[in-house]
Amino acid sequence: MKKVSDGFQSINNNMIAIGMDYKHYLDSSFTDNKIYEFRDNILYRLRATRLHINIVVNLLSSLDKELSDIFKNENGQLSMHMHFENRKSDISALFDSIIFHTISAFDYVSNLVAFLSLKNHKKLKWNELAQSVRDPKNELYESSFSKLIDKLDREFVGRLYKHRSDLIHSGKDGEKSSLSIELMNGKVETTILASNKFNKNFSELRKLNKEYDLSISYILFWLLEKTIESIIDIQFGLKEFMEKNKRNDHPFMFMKGPNNEVLPVSTNYWSGKK
Repeated sequence: MKKVSDGFQSINNNMIAIGMDYKHYLDSSFTDNKIYEFRDNILYRLRATRLHINIVVNLLSSLDKELSDIFKNENGQLSMHMHFENRKSDISALFDSIIFHTISAFDYVSNLVAFLSLKNHKKLKWNELAQSVRDPKNELYESSFSKLIDKLDREFVGRLYKHRSDLIHSGKDGEKSSLSIELMNGKVETTILASNKFNKNFSELRKLNKEYDLSISYILFWLLEKTIESIIDIQFGLKEFMEKNKRNDHPFMFMKGPNNEVLPVSTNYWSGKK
């Protein structure tokens, strides 16, 4: 969670830097309000994702004790199994919600990209942005971030879109689970794994899944960290885009580097890039 919090802070700092760089390179009269609106929407979705992940982790951490107490108090398995099935349904619903919030965050990121790079400031959802950077007739095709967006879409974000589409049209995605009871002391132990259907969407998870069982908790933190890293990569892609397409030869405000070179005032805000 410390790593996740640091990632959120980097995204926030980079959004401030993006506003500064837009003024520095492209439009000195620009106000930051729109950039901060994008920032607030992106971070809202990411915080919602983190909240849901915390809820899932708490449910999982308390599940064995809940089931053990039910088994001991009722001296039977029917209520225990019903409770287990209900908890799995809760976790499945929360997992689906996490996917929807994550995709919404990338739609806001896509709107940010379009706002900074398109002359008409047209809004684009992520799948529209991905299509635009692949279209030779589109003005984004030659942009410095086009290969980055294409790669992220093929390897990660587009796969999330596909999974969401499967959820909408095919119903919930079932996870694998097991339950064992030590009859002498009434101790119940459960295992809930991420579904193979989800894992197969991502090459990294497919490779891991050949050697390991992947728990729901592992998958959720992998998803959140991957999302944070991808957004930071896009932010740095926008930084490069603004530097290459600058229109202001004499920025209103700037910093002086160690060799008296002109540096943007955003220099100390950029963070999070490996």
